[in-house]
Amino acid sequence: MDEEKIVLIGNESDLLHCGYNFALRAGGKRYPSAAHYTHYQILMSLNLPETAVEELLCTNSCDVHQKALVILQENMPDGHTINSLAAYLSESLRSYSIHALQLRAESDKDFEKTLMKTNEALLIVCDEKNPQLGIGMNDKTFMEWMAKEKADSRQISYWMKNEHTKPADLGQNKLGQYLMWLRFEIRERKKQGILTRPVVEVAGLSTDKDDEPIMISINDLVISLEGIFRPLSNYYAFPFEMKRERYRSVEHYAYEKLFNSLKLDEKAIEKIQTTPAPLNVPVVASKLLRKLEINPETIAEKTSKMDRWRQSAMKHKIYHNEYLQQLLLSTGSAILIDSSLGDPLWTCGATEVELQHLLTKSYVTPEKLVGWMLDGEETNTPKSVRHLYGNKSGLLLMELREKLSLQTTSRIPLVKLSKMNLNPLSGIVTPNVICFTPESVFHPLYPAEIRCSADGPPLPSPVHYVATQAAKFLSMNQEDTEYILEGPSSIQCWSRLHEVIESRGRGLELEQTWWMDKRMQFIKESLQLLLEQHPALLRALLDTGDSMLVYCSRFSSMDAELSMGMREMDFRYWLQEVDLTTKQLIELCTRPMAFRPPYIGGNRLGMILMELRREFVLQGVFPQQLPELQLTADSILGSNSPTENFMTSEYFDILQPWNYTALWINPLFLLAKDGNQEAMAQCTRIKTAPRMVTIDDEKVTDIVENLVNDETQEEALNSIAPEDLRAVFMKLCARLRGKIETLDRQSMELSMVAMETHRLQSIRRSLADTAERAETEGPSSSTGPSISAPPIPSRPGHSNYRMAAGRERDREEEREKDRERLQSQLSTSSSGPQGSASRKERMEYKIPTTSRRKFGKDRDRLPEKSSSDRGRDKHLDTPTKKRVNQSPPSRKAAPSPAKKPAISTSTPAVVVPPKPKRDPEEELSDGEILSTDEEDN
Repeated sequence: MDEEKIVLIGNESDLLHCGYNFALRAGGKRYPSAAHYTHYQILMSLNLPETAVEELLCTNSCDVHQKALVILQENMPDGHTINSLAAYLSESLRSYSIHALQLRAESDKDFEKTLMKTNEALLIVCDEKNPQLGIGMNDKTFMEWMAKEKADSRQISYWMKNEHTKPADLGQNKLGQYLMWLRFEIRERKKQGILTRPVVEVAGLSTDKDDEPIMISINDLVISLEGIFRPLSNYYAFPFEMKRERYRSVEHYAYEKLFNSLKLDEKAIEKIQTTPAPLNVPVVASKLLRKLEINPETIAEKTSKMDRWRQSAMKHKIYHNEYLQQLLLSTGSAILIDSSLGDPLWTCGATEVELQHLLTKSYVTPEKLVGWMLDGEETNTPKSVRHLYGNKSGLLLMELREKLSLQTTSRIPLVKLSKMNLNPLSGIVTPNVICFTPESVFHPLYPAEIRCSADGPPLPSPVHYVATQAAKFLSMNQEDTEYILEGPSSIQCWSRLHEVIESRGRGLELEQTWWMDKRMQFIKESLQLLLEQHPALLRALLDTGDSMLVYCSRFSSMDAELSMGMREMDFRYWLQEVDLTTKQLIELCTRPMAFRPPYIGGNRLGMILMELRREFVLQGVFPQQLPELQLTADSILGSNSPTENFMTSEYFDILQPWNYTALWINPLFLLAKDGNQEAMAQCTRIKTAPRMVTIDDEKVTDIVENLVNDETQEEALNSIAPEDLRAVFMKLCARLRGKIETLDRQSMELSMVAMETHRLQSIRRSLADTAERAETEGPSSSTGPSISAPPIPSRPGHSNYRMAAGRERDREEEREKDRERLQSQLSTSSSGPQGSASRKERMEYKIPTTSRRKFGKDRDRLPEKSSSDRGRDKHLDTPTKKRVNQSPPSRKAAPSPAKKPAISTSTPAVVVPPKPKRDPEEELSDGEILSTDEEDN
């Protein structure tokens, strides 16, 4: 009850008052209100005349109490007075009032809804006419009285709970108490309706004496015969005696009976008896039958009786062992499956994971699952689930369970609770709940090195400690021990440990002690060593305070007692819907599995951590004295981790996308299948896969350098964690991209240099050709073709940087200045008529600038040209052969002039000697460029 809040209820006009006019029907009579029903039943229980009591039903609600007293005094039973009936009247008022309010809650939904909205508030009935049902004051008077007495809500609540300290002015408020009790009862009834799944009866495999199928009771829970339930399987090596003969297992018994019916010799039967593993018995038997060349028809005729032999041996094994009976009863009403690789008709073709996924479908029910196991006709079974046909072992075990349940109602817990002191935990736990996953630092799978002793070798994780102790306790051989402890992976070690335990039987008594006691003991010891040797982890555990720790992982038959059986997001929503407190949750988890809701685990790992936390606190360890763990809360707890899909009996790879999208049946899914749409939207949510990459750049850089320099890369890669490998891959890719960009940039620079070199060579050849023609032909030579250099390459930062298309005209003024500067240099270097002619000749052979080609109407605007210009245009318009090489032509390739120009007599002609031919094998000096003439020669 919330002592901080009070809800005031008025008189008969209030909806929550028992005198509110709402007709009730019970026992064939109609009652105007709950108050009429209460007092009518009290008077009738005293055997008063019915005619006198009937007057009560015609009274107003506000006067029912006074009218009932008058009728009782007028018709007082012999030998009684009001005082003698006081105790009876008080008890009858309580019971009949609560019953009347229950009847009203069933028929009046507004009343129930309004009552449940009060939550945990204290209910005070302000009825001034009835100080027994109310407080004898109206709401206004009550508020004034509270101010006068200086009483707050806590004080009023204390007075209501302690009658001897309550002031005389304050009434008894019995109706308020009845309403609060009804509120609690309605809430608990709804809670139990959510927690309790309906048990349905379906036809089993066998029939009774009247040829009617035996009915079995089942619910939504699926349990596989593995882990602690493994001894119930026919393929478990459990020795038993039958007819004074001893057999290794049910399979050994069935095949010995087969060989005896075939009248085989003792050597063949001895080979069956000496086969240690029951799963190998069918293999050995088939080899012997082939070797002996027995008629297949004879074998088929005899094997038809093997079902009866298996069934009789299985019943005998369980009926003569009390522990197996209790183990079978502890499964409650679950659907049992045997997933061993044995006879397809006696084992189930689907695993526990597949059936848990099938039950998430809205159309898949437990009845359909059992029906598919029984239905051998393919026409009635969907093709995708036809492999479920069989599972005779599980069906017969459910029939045996049904018979045993009629003899006893007790169930054993699957984990001994004697060594776990849970009473202090439930007494100090707060309402806060902290969830963690297998990726948490609190889980035994966390890869933190621990040592069993100060000088002992380090173990990679707490799980390796559990495996070491299990190997000693179960007397495993050296080969199996080395196989389990082979690698540093904690998940691999944990899976291999249970694989060896499952495949090699150690005896029922020894394995029973392991599953029910020793496994939890070794897990607690390993976690204690982890916390003692890593103070930062102990600080993280102590920082959780007195919160309840819940281990969230999917439900599995092998680890059902360790985890809660749900994802964190599903568990929190389910806890809110069910409205369970942490104390109730602890009590629920400590129940035997048969008395827990389906798919609710025992959360033993969370209990162990809470117990260790309490022990460290009692030892005087303060979290402020310990170093702080430099991780976020999500990293410490492993929130929304894909490891929530981890199962010991199944292969697990954290990188599989299925771990983020996997859905399995759980209590929230069962609630959603009942029609809760909000719950369905919640439990079908899919996790978002994060980028699981190491962020420690220094560590990744060291790994990359080692991989680059180390030749034994395969061994180095095997020792690196997956998240580190992903970061290494990203860093190597970044380096490769950087190298590619550098190479591209260098290639582009080489191309620019090559283009610049080619341009300079072209300019040099053009200038050389121009000078040679000027010296050879003389100053009166006719104008020849103007040869231009190739275009200047576009390169940012260059002095001759070419502008983008459409912007070259912006550079015209600068180019004109360059031409004027060149002409002035030529004019100063020449003098006289020879200089004038030479200047004229050189100006005609200047390097032309790029000009804009004129199109259309622009051609009409051209100025008139002189005769010499017309001759030049005519000469330029002469079609010439297209050159393959774009470089300027040599002097030999230049066209001859039509008329040889006259040589001036004033100045003798300068004879240019021919250049000597260069030896082809002679190397060029630095900066020397081969001319066009030398190339032609």
